[in-house]
Amino acid sequence: MVLWLERPPILRWAGALLLVLVAAWSEFAPPPATTMAFLSTDVTAGTLLTDDLIERRRVTSPGFTTVEPQGVAATDLKAGDPLVASMIATTTIPDGWLLIAATLPHQARPGMPATGVILPEDDAGEPSQFPAFVVESGSSDPFGEATGTLAVPEQWLGRAAAAAGSGRLVVGVEAGAR
Repeated sequence: MVLWLERPPILRWAGALLLVLVAAWSEFAPPPATTMAFLSTDVTAGTLLTDDLIERRRVTSPGFTTVEPQGVAATDLKAGDPLVASMIATTTIPDGWLLIAATLPHQARPGMPATGVILPEDDAGEPSQFPAFVVESGSSDPFGEATGTLAVPEQWLGRAAAAAGSGRLVVGVEAGAR
């Protein structure tokens, strides 16, 4: 009588060990992390975003990406906010220009050049126009007004703000610019 010995199941043991190691690694491995840009201080709309206003933090992957600070703040931003593309206007506001709240066309986007037109009171006289930049497109109700922030030259600030307050300010943007 001959005693037959079977080979040990080394490959099955190795496969099982590999499966256990992969499961343990996926369970105990740290989550993926990335470096993101956050604001270190509060900034107002139109503020030039520079590296001294940004702090970089290593965070677990949140599902969205931040951008580098190139441009101006499109809206008022709070310290600790992650810096994402929708928060930045691509054009810088010229020195001496100031910001006002205005009703804007629905297609107005931050950074777009615009033209402000002040309608005369009681239809007496000619309308006045001045250059402007859209800083924040703000809230947009498809069935109502789109409000936002407009940068205007300093010499036009008083007249433009008064016209915006009385509903006599009309803002135009380039039709093809989107």
